[in-house]
Amino acid sequence: MVHLPRTNAGGHSMATLRDVAKEAGVSVATASVVLRGEPGFKPATREKILRAAEKMHYTANMTARFLKQGSSGFIAFVVPDLANPYYSDLAWAISQQAAQQGYQTIVVQTNASSESERDSLKRISTPMCDGLIINLHNVPEDELKSLISGHPAVLFEDYAEHPQYDNVALPLEASFKAAFTYLKQRGYEHTAIVGGRKFAKDEFSQAGRNTGFQLALQAMTNAGLGSEADTIPCDWTAEGGVHAATTIVQADLGYDSFFCMNDLIAFGLINGLQDMGVRVPEDKAVFGFDGISPASYCSPKLSTIAVDFDGMARTAVSMLVERIKKTSDIPPRREIASFSLVRGVSA
Repeated sequence: MVHLPRTNAGGHSMATLRDVAKEAGVSVATASVVLRGEPGFKPATREKILRAAEKMHYTANMTARFLKQGSSGFIAFVVPDLANPYYSDLAWAISQQAAQQGYQTIVVQTNASSESERDSLKRISTPMCDGLIINLHNVPEDELKSLISGHPAVLFEDYAEHPQYDNVALPLEASFKAAFTYLKQRGYEHTAIVGGRKFAKDEFSQAGRNTGFQLALQAMTNAGLGSEADTIPCDWTAEGGVHAATTIVQADLGYDSFFCMNDLIAFGLINGLQDMGVRVPEDKAVFGFDGISPASYCSPKLSTIAVDFDGMARTAVSMLVERIKKTSDIPPRREIASFSLVRGVSA
C-alpha cells in the first residue's frame, strides 16, 4: 500500500514541527518555543526558524497542542461593535499585549445584541480558548458563570457593587471632574451634557451608561456649570451628535459649551454646528470623552478625556493570564484605568 503525504487546503504537504526544526538546523524544543512567540533567542535564530516554517507551509496543530499542554494559546475578546473606534482601539491594544504574553487574540463581535452576546459567550467558551476578556453590555454578570462554564474571565466596565470577576473600569469620577474643572477654568459658564439621559432597562449598555451619565451630571453640578435640566439626549453616535446640533441651533438654548458622553457624539456635534454656521470654539465649545484614535484628526482638534487604552489592555491581559495560570487565589479585583486630558482646540 502506498501512503500519500497529508496535504493542507492549498495542496502543500503538511509539515510537522520536527520538519521545521530539521530545515532550520535547530532542536524541536527551540523551534517550538520560537513558533509560540516566546522571547529568549537571538534574532538570527528566530528568523531562521520563521523562514523555515514559511517555506514548508507549517501550521501549528492546535488540537494536539491543547491535548498535550492543556492550553491553546488563544484568548478571546468579546466586543459589541468593531465599527466603533473605541472597541477597535481596545481590541488592537489587547492583541498587542496578549502577544507579548505568548497568546493570540480572537476578537468576537456581538453586534450589540443580547441574544448574540449570549450565543457568542457559549460558542467561545470551549477548551480551545484559555480565557476571555469581555466588554459586557446586555448580559447581567450573574448569568456569566453558566454561559462561560467557569472559564477564566476579565470584564471591562463592570460597575457591580460586588464583582464576581476581575475587572477594569473607566476612570469616570476623576475624569469627569477634570473635564468640568477644565471648562470652568477656561471661562465657560453654562454647559450641557450631550447624550445625557436615563437609559431604560432594555436599552443597550443601560447600567454602564446610566452610571456614566449620573457621574458626569454630578461633576457638572459641582463645577457650577449646569443642573439636571442641562442635558441634550441623543444616540451615542456621530449621527446622534449631528441631530443634537440641530436641536441646539433651532432651540437657541444659550449654552456656551457642551460636554459629550463620547468622542463620536463630539465629532457629529462639531460637524453639525459648523454646517449651520456655528463656529467651534469661537461661538460654542465642544469637549469629548474617550480619546479614540480619530480624535486627533478632528477639525478643530478635539479637546477630550483620553482613556489609557494600552494601560487598560495591559491590566486586563495580566489579570487574565494570572487566572489562566492559577498563580493566585485572591478575590476578584477592580482596577481603575488612567486617563489624560487632551487640550485640543474645540474647547
